[in-house]
Amino acid sequence: MNCLRWSILIGMLVVLALACNFPTSPPARITPAPSAIPSPAFTPTPTAAPAVTSPETPPASPASESGGQITATSAPSWTPAAGEAPRFDPIEVRFVIHGSRDLPYVALTFDLCQKPEYPAGFDEGIYAALITREAPATFFMGGDWMRTHPDETRRLAANPRFELGNHSWSHPDLDQLGETAISAEILRTQDLLFQLTGRQNRLFRLPSGIYTDQVLSVIAAHGMYTIQWEVVTADPVPDNLADNILRIVQAETQNGSIIIMHANGRGWHTAEALPEMIDYLRAEGYTLVTVSQLIGLEPVPTP
Repeated sequence: MNCLRWSILIGMLVVLALACNFPTSPPARITPAPSAIPSPAFTPTPTAAPAVTSPETPPASPASESGGQITATSAPSWTPAAGEAPRFDPIEVRFVIHGSRDLPYVALTFDLCQKPEYPAGFDEGIYAALITREAPATFFMGGDWMRTHPDETRRLAANPRFELGNHSWSHPDLDQLGETAISAEILRTQDLLFQLTGRQNRLFRLPSGIYTDQVLSVIAAHGMYTIQWEVVTADPVPDNLADNILRIVQAETQNGSIIIMHANGRGWHTAEALPEMIDYLRAEGYTLVTVSQLIGLEPVPTP
């Protein structure tokens, strides 16, 4: 990999790290990263070829700017139910970057994550935009985020248009962990999601998109699909305004695209951009679906 490709990769990882590793106040001004992340330098050797791939792999808006409200983090006032979530049987590695290019389906995805030392919030503006436009979406839930946001987790689960996936417990760099620790990040989050909502999901999103052969194998061993993305809005960058987020989506989206955004109070202008984004995608003939619908795990609703 040449120096330019490494620079793009590193820049994108920095952008994604901003979404979970900093308090709600904006970090220092930085230049938005490119809208795509290149393939890693190595070639994974999973137990089977990824089922859905592409040739190239490729904190919420302030209320005054987005028209939304950021729900502050608070200590939970509940006691989680005991017991484990049902476990899935192992599967071959499924590494998903996009869905079928033959069908006009697009998935809006939102990460809800935090590190325990950097609590995050919940962007009510994003929630309101999705509800108002009756738009399906997939939320990738961090376990520690759910721990401090049980009510918001249940509210999302109560909407049949919303799908809840797994985004690890504490948003670590999984390539730095052993198999036992990776499993704990996955299963602890699965258990809390099940205890709070009674729902299960087979989708796992990598913290910061970082993976190794071992990481992919552990995810598959728990019967889960690894879900990356194709369209990067770079919404954790405070200077990346709503009109530029919309331009990125307009330029990069195609059949099967998975669009990554953040609803944890660190997608600074996403709530402001989202209504026009949804209207644009529908006007272009795209049907908004969940990730499970996009990749054929669930049926696509009839119009």
